[in-house]
Amino acid sequence: MFRNERQFTGQVLKSLEAAGFHARREVRVRGRHRLDILAVKDGLRSGVEVKFNSRGLLDDLYKARAILQLPDVDEMYVCGPRVFMSEDVRALATSLSVGLLAIDDAGQLDWLVTSKRLEPPRLTLNGAYIKARGNQRFDEVRPGDKVVFNAAVFNNGEKTAVNVEVLMVPAGPFVAKVRSKARVKKAFLERSGPTAWSTKLECQVKKGTPAGKYPLMISVTAENAARDNDRVPYEVVSS
Repeated sequence: MFRNERQFTGQVLKSLEAAGFHARREVRVRGRHRLDILAVKDGLRSGVEVKFNSRGLLDDLYKARAILQLPDVDEMYVCGPRVFMSEDVRALATSLSVGLLAIDDAGQLDWLVTSKRLEPPRLTLNGAYIKARGNQRFDEVRPGDKVVFNAAVFNNGEKTAVNVEVLMVPAGPFVAKVRSKARVKKAFLERSGPTAWSTKLECQVKKGTPAGKYPLMISVTAENAARDNDRVPYEVVSS
């Protein structure tokens, strides 16, 4: 019989190692979270939160769901004594797509509910023109004008995108200073659904630029998602 949660966690660690996992305690992940155990086997990273009472199991299922969305783990489990694995605990785990791991007094593991593996983040870029001058079309600018674009970024995956950056790629008639609003960063972008992360981007049109139509490339990147590019056409008109 286990006397406390620390002793119980130590047994969970030993049982995972006996099952072929490389397991570590107290592992930091993004978003200021800390995993009780990170267990790795055959390249699969499973986070394990350990609780020694029924209320703690229910609360940690929500914490596990939040960590599951991060790129640091492939699966998330909440582990507790078999006696506390009630129908409520199992139902909540299933609804949150989090796995359940039970252990008995002899240290035997029982994988009661399998964790879902979430789809990676998928970023798409959209947006809208913002007028440079009141008497022009939205896509018209003059040499020397500021170019302002309202970028909208969607995450259509299930995992959270991390270190997201939306940026203008200034080339040709478009220029931007090193420290400008042509690049905007966001630490985390969760699954967005119909609501986008919106931000304004700004660059400049070179003075003396000949009249004509010029495409401005706008991109979104992330540490754990493929880049998405969009070409926004602008027409430079005479001053």
